[in-house]
Amino acid sequence: MPREPMSVVDRGAACLLGGALGDALGAPVQYLGWTDIQRDHGPDGVLEPPRPALVTDDTQLTLFTADGYLRAWVRGRTTGEWEPVDMVWQSYRRWLVTQQVAAPELGVTGLAGDERLYSSRSPGLTCLRALAADDPPTPEAPHNESSGCNGVTRTAPAGFAPSAEIAYDLGCRFAALTHGGTGGWVAGGAFALLIHLIAVRGRPLREAVDQVVGRVLRDDPYTANTLNRAVVFAEEHVAQNFESVRVDRLGSGWTGPEALAIAVHTVLVHPRRAEVATALRAAANHSGGSDATAALTGNILGALHGTAGLPREWLANLELVDLLTRLGSDLGRSVVGLEFDEHRYQK
Repeated sequence: MPREPMSVVDRGAACLLGGALGDALGAPVQYLGWTDIQRDHGPDGVLEPPRPALVTDDTQLTLFTADGYLRAWVRGRTTGEWEPVDMVWQSYRRWLVTQQVAAPELGVTGLAGDERLYSSRSPGLTCLRALAADDPPTPEAPHNESSGCNGVTRTAPAGFAPSAEIAYDLGCRFAALTHGGTGGWVAGGAFALLIHLIAVRGRPLREAVDQVVGRVLRDDPYTANTLNRAVVFAEEHVAQNFESVRVDRLGSGWTGPEALAIAVHTVLVHPRRAEVATALRAAANHSGGSDATAALTGNILGALHGTAGLPREWLANLELVDLLTRLGSDLGRSVVGLEFDEHRYQK
């Protein structure tokens, strides 16, 4: 059954905050091999985010996804026009401007008016090139064949759509705005559906994962099989009581399906609220896309446990906490019908 409205609001905020924590934790080691991580951070790898805990373009784009979706939601509520993909495309184009100039122009309002977002955090060339195009691509008419992880890492806000099917469809289409490979956009839909089932519908974690695998199988057997391997490996881990999570068995996390599978595997192995920090460390400490895999893990854990499950000392040093909390809470309020300041998304 659906969760209590205020619980969904809290989980919306925690979903974005948790993703940002994972992003900040994994960012310093995202291009390092495991041996290099141990050399720089000790035998157990990176254990906490730096101070200050700076996020990457993954979190920036997640904020702009949330902003675009909420603009579409408010517009649909007030005018009857519902165009979330177009509104998110416009929001991504506003993010693109933040990567090209040092500060907002005079008079710019909304998220694009926040000077803190005018900071380039090594955005992927695939995103930059795709967003420079004149028209938005779709899964049916892609502009490239990329299945990179930067498509899925920003689709968590789509999980707060009104239904599971809409969440999946919007996650696919938001990811396809930059990543045209089937795995790239299907992973985005799968992730949004997982967030919806956990945060909004209150499904148990394993049940939610199984439902996602079943839905994805209709569109992309490869992504479905990759997620199923994550489940099987997690079951093996629990049954054999391994000391550490071996996410490298699922790949490096540079592609959308691999990154999502690593996150799902990690959360299945460490599902309890007391294990949030442990799970984030496991998702970050491997050779590959550490920021992406830890960010996705944090999104899932936030959606699962709410803000009470997030490490307080990590949050104290995280940048953009106010924006992440506000937009995440507003996502939760929108899906359960609670009031929020709609004027923020009309400027």
